[in-house]
Formats: sequence, structure tokens, C-alpha cells
Amino acid sequence: MVILGLGSNVGDRMANLRKALIAIRQIPGMIVEQVSPVYLSDALLPENAPPEWDMPHLNLALRCHTTLEPLDLLDQLKKIEWSIGRKPEVRHWGPRILDVDILAWNSDIIKSERLTVPHESLQERPFALWPLADVAPDWRFPLNGPYHDKTAAEIGEQWGSRFTGNAPLRARQIYQRIDTPQLMGVVNVTPDSFSDGGAFLEAEKALQQALYLVYSGAEIIDIGAESTAPSAKPLTADIEWQRLEPVLAAIQAAKDKFMILPKISIDTRHSEVAAKALKQGVDWINDVTGLEDEAMRELVCTSKADCVVMHHMSIPASRQHVLPRHQDPVRLVYEWGAKQIDVLEKAGISRERIIFDPGIGFGKVAEHSLQLIRHTDVFKQLGTRVLIGHSRKSFLSLFTPHTFAERDIETLSIALYLAKQPVDYLRVHNVEMCARGFRVQAAL
Repeated sequence: MVILGLGSNVGDRMANLRKALIAIRQIPGMIVEQVSPVYLSDALLPENAPPEWDMPHLNLALRCHTTLEPLDLLDQLKKIEWSIGRKPEVRHWGPRILDVDILAWNSDIIKSERLTVPHESLQERPFALWPLADVAPDWRFPLNGPYHDKTAAEIGEQWGSRFTGNAPLRARQIYQRIDTPQLMGVVNVTPDSFSDGGAFLEAEKALQQALYLVYSGAEIIDIGAESTAPSAKPLTADIEWQRLEPVLAAIQAAKDKFMILPKISIDTRHSEVAAKALKQGVDWINDVTGLEDEAMRELVCTSKADCVVMHHMSIPASRQHVLPRHQDPVRLVYEWGAKQIDVLEKAGISRERIIFDPGIGFGKVAEHSLQLIRHTDVFKQLGTRVLIGHSRKSFLSLFTPHTFAERDIETLSIALYLAKQPVDYLRVHNVEMCARGFRVQAAL
């Protein structure tokens, strides 16, 4: 048993950790058996460190099995650090894109010029010891002293709760994970959305909801000002922007308040709105029409933003315009996606920037939506990232008579299924419930 510790405090920290996990899984003779939750902590700094070094860290642990020898594994891990952007350096304390350390190797003690195991001061660092205890609670500390032969779980008890931030360096466990789909939280700046219309029309309320969603586990915030529910009235681009602009301005002004800086997605089908949002620095354009508008394609092409391409039959959704009942919905949606992605590539938008959404509930009867969810693995063959938006939708009437806003249990059940599928993002309303479910599922 080998326990690796991963850390990052520069750039897109969650992305750095995900890249490291992918690379570690590709090391010959290496099997990743379990991934810990992520922990947020203040930087551990030497005296007289420059102020710019004081950047919060994200840390986690991996329990692995390997056929490699310790120094051979160390060489592989250093190559991964450098491939993700960390350069060979002498200093040991400064900010870094990625750290990958060998925290423990069975109960062995290794002391050499290049490697010390257990990792130095492991028993004094909750940001390292807690993740280790999450994946190997029965690992026993092998060094002489007050912690000799104590389990990782026992040693971790000295700091109390993992969640309060009262441990040294304010270390605490957060909801975001690197081994499950990323959660996209929804902020509807609309009076007529099907489950929470009118709740976040004011910019300050929308900002507070965005902050709460990130605290609850979201890494992307999807902001929409026009409802696509069947009963919704279409908006002009001017009215849509009047709703969006103050919310974007409030989020931009409050960047320092976010525990993790989220990617901002704008849910719009109007190229005029998308153009203004891109000038405000948004990261994604989520177009429910699948970028059918040439002006939208040209706009995305000339930007750096990613785009969500959603299958649909009509916008707003209509019960009169649905896929044929006697045909395979997975095949029809896949074929539409392949054609539309080809159109986007010819317009200059690379496949790496495209996120495909099969459009659960848009132009599908309930049984169609269920089939698409069962076979989400098929859409990975498009060569893009995949997003599923199933939260609280009408197809869940197959399972419950409860109103849209009361369908979080059904939403969670499907999210737990999708967490084991090749899905990159889940768009959900109750982010915290899904994140808590992922946490337990991963532990089991």
C-alpha cells in the first residue's frame, strides 16, 4: 500500500489535481484504489516569506498499489509534476502548481537523500494526515515517539472536526472532489423558471446564491435570465441583458470572496447577450439551441470560451415537438450531436472547447430521457466532454408525484448513478445534496 499526497496552490488548483490523478493512473504498474476528499488550508510558510506566497492550498490523498520500487515511483511522480507545469527547483516552500509526495509506503521507514517516508512532519499536518486517514484509516505510524503505532484515524482525532476550519492552518474538508463529475450550480435570474423562478432576481441575492453553491461543491455557476420551460415567454436580448448585467458585475466584484473561483457559464441563445457576457470575462456559453445561429458560432470561435451544445427539438421546450417514440433516442441524439459538432469544427471551434449536452427533457418524452441517462457512455464517443442536466425535471414524474422543487431525492439518485459513468459535469439545483452523496459513495 502506497499513500500519495497531492497539493496545489497556483492557477486552477482543481484542474491541476485532476490532471495529476489522470497521469498517476497511467503509470505502468500503478493502481489507484481510492481518492480522498479535498482539503483547503492556509499556506505553510517559512519566516519572512514574501506576501505573494500566501495562497491557500488544496490537498488530497490517493491510496495506491504499485509494483514499482520507491525511487522509481518518485522519478515518475516528478515527471508528472513537471509535465503539468512545475519546474525543477531548489526551494521547498514557495507556491507551486503541483506537489505529489509519497506520504507512506506500507509501514516502512525510508530515509535517503532523495526520499523520506513517512513524509516529514506528517503527524503535525492535518492537510496531509486527514486525507491519508480518509483512504487508509488503519495505517499505523511507524516512527518512535508519542504517535508510534497509532492509526491515522487516531492521530487525526487530535484536531477535532474535519469541517470547522479550527485545525492548524485552518485546514478543513470541502465538498469539491476530483474523482466525480464536476457540479454546475444553477442561478436563475428569472421570474418563471420551473423550480425556483423569482428567487434570485436581485443581484445581491444571486451573488449570495453563487457563493453558497461554490461552498456547497459547485465548480461552475450557470446563470440564466430566460426560462426555457414550456410555459415561458421568450425574451428580447435587451431584457435578458438587463437581468444578467448586474449579476455578472456583482460576481466580478466579489471574486475574492469565493473559496474556489468558479467558472461562470451564461445560459443564453442570443449572440448579442453572449458577446456582452464574454466582454465581462465569462468562461462558458451555454446555448440551448446548440449554436445553430451562425453569429453565435462566429462569436464563440473568436473567443476563448468553451461552449455547451445541447440537443433540442424546440426552444422553449414543447410537448408537441418530441423525438419519434418508435425510434432509438440515443442514436438520434448521437447523430444530431455528431453533425452539429462537425458544423462547429468547420466554423473554427475545436472539439476540445465543446461540451455536449443530450438535452434531458428537451423534445423527449420521459422514457426518452431515462434512456439517454442510462446510455450516457455513448456520448463520450463524440470526443467531447459531456454534461447532463437532469435536475428536478418533468421526466422524474415517472418516479414521484412531488412538485419540481421537491425532486431532489430523485435527482440525487440519478446523480449517484451518473457519478460512475463517463460524465464530466452535472447541472443541478441542490448542489450540496449531490456533493454529500458523492462523498459517502466514494468512501464506500
